[in-house]
Parts: sequence; structure tokens; C-alpha cells
Amino acid sequence: MISIFAKNKMYDRAHEMLHLIHESGLQPDLITYNSLMDMYARGGECWKAEEILKGLQKAGGKTDLVSYNTVIKGFCRKGLMQEAIRILSEMTTRGIRPCIVTYNTFVTGYAGQGMFTEVDDVISYMMQHNCRPNELTYKIVVDGYCKVKKYREALEFLSKIKEMDKSFDDQSVQRLIFLVRDHM
Repeated sequence: MISIFAKNKMYDRAHEMLHLIHESGLQPDLITYNSLMDMYARGGECWKAEEILKGLQKAGGKTDLVSYNTVIKGFCRKGLMQEAIRILSEMTTRGIRPCIVTYNTFVTGYAGQGMFTEVDDVISYMMQHNCRPNELTYKIVVDGYCKVKKYREALEFLSKIKEMDKSFDDQSVQRLIFLVRDHM
């Protein structure tokens, strides 16, 4: 129920349900807490999402990759990239390894701010650490360039990727080239 309230931005109802769970003597599970964090992250209240993460940890609860990715997403959406990096650092210190979703979240955050040097750094880091970027990763970058009308840079990026990532197939490259041309 909490996840339904959370997805519909019914914050008060989600908290009422959490309160009822506690009152009944039950312990909310990680999915419940992740739903609450997601509700706040999507609603632009990334600090509240982090507060839930910290509270869960302080109470001895287990957090997971989804928990951290959710808080990171909240900070990236707000353009608070240093805060997102801080959460990533905490996550890796706790032994939780980032995944493609984590990296794509950072790529989205940086591309959304026109920080394409940082985007390149994230993609290089991914490749060096055996987390191969996927078509979504590259689409995020191309969309980012197109949103700021840097079409030439988008096409140059695709050429560079074709050289760097030999496993990225020609069909995918063509789809992204058409995406750029559709924006022009």
C-alpha cells in the first residue's frame, strides 16, 4: 500500500500507513523504506530520502543498492552532483558496488546540466571497471547534447563511442544518429 501511495505522491497517506505498521507491532521491510525514499526523491525532497536512508541504517536496518540508487537519483535530479557523489562514496564504503543504473543516473544528472566532460569521465570509468555502457547510456548523452542544440557534438560523441566500444552494434548507432537528426 505504501508504494501505491508513494507513486501517487500521497505523502500523508504513506506516512499514516507506516505509522499503522509500527503501531501494529510489525516492522516495515526494506521495500517499504525504499518506496518512501523513492517518493521523496521523485518529489524533489532528496534530503528527506537521505534522512530515511540514514534512519534505517541507524536503527540497524539493512540497506541495498536500490536504497542508495534512489537517494543518488534524488540528488542528481536536483543537480546536486556533489551530494550524489557523497552518497556513492558511502555506498561503496559499505561494500555495495554501483551498477549500470547507478552510472546512468550520474550520466543523466551531468548531461542534464550540460557537464559533458563529466559525462565522458563517468563512461570511461564504467568501461575501466567492467560495467559496459548500454544503449540507454548513450541515448541519455545524445539527448543531453540535443537539448542544448549541440548536434555536431552529439554526432562526434557517437563516432567516438563507435571507436571506443566495439561491442556497440551499428543498428544502435544508427538509431541514435536518427535521434540526433530528428532533433535538428
